[in-house]
Amino acid sequence: MRINNTKDDELLRLMPENPEYGRLTVRCKASDYSASIIARAVEDANAHLINLNVTADSNGPDMVVDLRVSHRNTASVARSLARHGFDVTSADGDEQDGASRPNPYAALIRYLDI
Repeated sequence: MRINNTKDDELLRLMPENPEYGRLTVRCKASDYSASIIARAVEDANAHLINLNVTADSNGPDMVVDLRVSHRNTASVARSLARHGFDVTSADGDEQDGASRPNPYAALIRYLDI
């Protein structure tokens, strides 16, 4: 039995929203593409690969792949992917450099001082 879902429903089923994940886009030559190497690079950064999708932008000699990982700070994952030979073209996630991360203890102390 086939259920008629909209494209948005299908996309939401395949990639449910969760604020604890970061997204990256990588580009590589089609001959260098390997899902297992991408997964290993993500895991080398102590993250989990949640989604890996080859995009419609993949054409000719290049592959463009969107990734979703279990880290909001995707900087370490991006560095690991680069070490494995992948060109990271975009990385979305909070606190890319870690410098702007809010300090919950400072907020608590400030609240208690009021």
